Order: sequence, then C-alpha cells, then structure tokens
Amino acid sequence: PLYDFSDSLDGGRPKAEAAADAMRRIFPGVDARAVSLQVPMPAHSVSASEAAATRAAAAELDALVAAHDVVFLLTDSRESRWLPAMLGALHAKVVLCVALGFDSYVAMRHGVKSDSGSMNLGCYFCNDVVAPADSLSDRSLDQQCTVTRPGLAPIAAGMAVELLASVVQHPLGGLAPPPPPTADGDAVDSAVFGAPPHQIRGYLAGFRQHAIVGQAYDRCTACSDVVLDAYRQHGFDFLLRVFNNVVVDEAAPHVPTDQAPPTPDYSYLETLTGLAALHRQTDDIMADIEWSEDGDEGSDDGFEQL
Repeated sequence: PLYDFSDSLDGGRPKAEAAADAMRRIFPGVDARAVSLQVPMPAHSVSASEAAATRAAAAELDALVAAHDVVFLLTDSRESRWLPAMLGALHAKVVLCVALGFDSYVAMRHGVKSDSGSMNLGCYFCNDVVAPADSLSDRSLDQQCTVTRPGLAPIAAGMAVELLASVVQHPLGGLAPPPPPTADGDAVDSAVFGAPPHQIRGYLAGFRQHAIVGQAYDRCTACSDVVLDAYRQHGFDFLLRVFNNVVVDEAAPHVPTDQAPPTPDYSYLETLTGLAALHRQTDDIMADIEWSEDGDEGSDDGFEQL
C-alpha cells in the first residue's frame, strides 16, 4: 500500500508526497515526483484575490497532463475530475478513471481522439445531462467522502491497472476498440492481453461485474468539441467562467454580459454545451402532454395520455 498509519500522524502528510516516497521504497528505480496542487473546480468560485494562484495551478496541471502519457483520475469529488478530464481529451492522453460507491465501483478509460479528430468512446462525464456542481460545500465529512466496503478500493484499483496494461499492449493503444459482444461473452482480439473494455462496473452486492460501452456525447461538459475549442480560444478566461459559473448570453456564451437574462437553473457549462437548451426542449415537450388519472379499465398504471 502507498499509505500507512504513520502518514496520518502530526496532522498528516500530503498525499502526493507520501505516495511518491512509498513508490520509491517499493521500487527504488522509479521516477516519482510529488506535486501538491489545488485542482480548480467548476462551481467553486474564484475571487479576485485568488485568480493569480488559480491561474498558476491550472497552467501547472495543463503542463503536467501534456508531459505525461497516462492520467489516473482518483480524486475525491466529481467536480475535481473535470479539469484533468478536459485536459486529457485536449492533449489526446490515455485517461483512466476510478470511482467508488459504498459497494460498487467503475474503472474506465476515456476515449482518445484520433488524428481525424473523431472519438467514439465517452469520458467520465459523457453520460451526464447536468454539469458537475459543488458537492462539497456545507456537507459533513461522511457526505464528502465515500464510505466503502473494505475490499472495494483495491479491487477497483487492480482493475484500472489491468485496464491500462491491456491498453498499452494493444497495437492501437488508446484508440483500441472495446471487445464486441459475443455469444459466449469472450472478446476476440489479436492483442496480447485481449481487447480492453471501455468501462468495468462491479457490484459487491451479489459479486457481479459487467463490461459496458458508453459512446462519446457531443454535448459532454468535459470532452465535447465546443468545450475544447472554448479552452483553446480563451484559455484561463474560459476556465474562470466555469469556476465562477458566470451568467452568459446563449447567443454568445464566451462573452459574459450583465444584460444576459439570468438562468439560475442552468450552469455556464450547460449553457455552452447545449444541455440547457436540451432541458428546456424536454420541459416544453412534457408541458404539452396531458395526463389523466382515469385510465382505461385494465390499465397497468392507471394513467392515459390525452
């Protein structure tokens, strides 16, 4: 393990520093460098006095992602994964993401854009129809940190490591397609370790495990073209709008304006990617549907559409 009880004494050591030291103890030949960094997050406001430090942290994280081949997303909150996930997509890096529930986990690889700019596999945020929000403020410690069954983290970590091994040994690397569904559930692939799955979802309740595939979403708040293009064009100014969740004009979402109509129900990222418009379209459709509690005789649910 990378941590033991001594790392928590006297106020605790920085996690990155303790992990790097442990890796060097396990294998002295490893090139491990600890970087203690506050990852800027969506919906966590940045004041004017914090802007310079936040800009420096974002630039350092961008440089770290660009300089490495693989990124593991193992942070404690959903919103803290957004910026490294976006940067991983921007720099076409292999990104492995692990998330835990009480008795469930997901270990997945993010899709990598090909030279043509296409990407078939989704990222951690592609299944979402809402942008990452502040999940930490005004919450108790047990609400901020996931309480899990004792063996869950090692199982998920092992799956992520094996997933990386399969990816790097595949001739297509990060572009390797997931295994096709077959009659017996086995993947047919000529790679040394077989076809790397896209997502592995495990459930200790019942000890079940599934390999599934999720497609990239053109309105994803992390890896969609509109988000990557906004970062390329506007850099930290774009990030600051994400962090502060500024009010924007939907016709020109890159330009904050005091005259724009407030949209408290939707975040800046939701407006930029088109998720806000999607929500409104859905609301309009639902508003046009009338339901009656007097269903047809024999109806299963007691409702009928008018």
